[in-house]
Amino acid sequence: MSPSLVVPADNRPLRSITDDERAQFQRDGVVLLRGIYPDGWVDHLRAAMTEVFERDPAAGRVGGTTSGLSETGDRTEMVSLVNRILEHDPGADVALSGSSAPRGRSIVETAACFWHQDLRRHYLSSPLAEIVAILTDSREVTLYSDQLFLKEPGSAVRTPWHQDKPYFLLQGSKVAVCWVPVDTVSIENGAMGYVVGSHLADRTYVLSDFVSKTKAFPEVGGITMAGLDPLPPIESEPEAFELRYFDAEPGDVIVHHWATIHGSTGNVSQRALRRAASVRYAGDDVTFLRRASSPEPFRNTINLADGDRLDRDPHFTLAWPRVPG
Repeated sequence: MSPSLVVPADNRPLRSITDDERAQFQRDGVVLLRGIYPDGWVDHLRAAMTEVFERDPAAGRVGGTTSGLSETGDRTEMVSLVNRILEHDPGADVALSGSSAPRGRSIVETAACFWHQDLRRHYLSSPLAEIVAILTDSREVTLYSDQLFLKEPGSAVRTPWHQDKPYFLLQGSKVAVCWVPVDTVSIENGAMGYVVGSHLADRTYVLSDFVSKTKAFPEVGGITMAGLDPLPPIESEPEAFELRYFDAEPGDVIVHHWATIHGSTGNVSQRALRRAASVRYAGDDVTFLRRASSPEPFRNTINLADGDRLDRDPHFTLAWPRVPG
């Protein structure tokens, strides 16, 4: 890893969040904040993500989702995974955009902020936590975790419809996810889509396996889906739901409630790279919950009891208000 990247001096959003944007987040469960993220922070995030994506793949575990022992990364290469499935079963119901075989890379890197210090510094010092504090009306905001996404041209692998809530070791209402692109994003190269208002249903849904259109995450390593609701039939009956896809530019931030159902298209473009960070924050009323459905890679290494404040464990750090230094 290279020496630490230069952290931008200005850590405030470029503009105020409007009352209409706050109302949209509460009503729809998602809001696109255009032109709010400073260029210096976009550049910092892009450079840190490049270090993660271009490091020696042998440095990280691939697809290790339960032990939480890795200090160098938890990576899944989706194109390789999907192609192995199709080689074994050409008719498998994998989640793809278009009909062409996927190529290139589609990487999901989970919990990089626990080992990459520039990413952690970014999430704690950038405008993101302040944005979450405003949208969730929270006095304090704690960094929970992150995921990084790379979809190369032609990779085509979709992110199936899912809800973040059953994956996270949390309970409470003020959990928000910031989706921060560092490339221009369109429906052709991996736009995010949301089921508008789905966070209001007061349901916790079965986890997606992130490979097929509708299959559930495997119940392995103590993971169980007991008590969870089946995901609504968005895949088979899309006309029954209000689906909203967002084009986005570097400098935009999409923020969604953790109970909002969402997914993304695959990258079927010829040349357009799509990279983004998903950064998860917990607001005032959020505490720890050892959720039985969670496959978080750090789930067995957190020394907290149900109901504890997150910042009692060093994995989780108060991000707002900012602590000097």
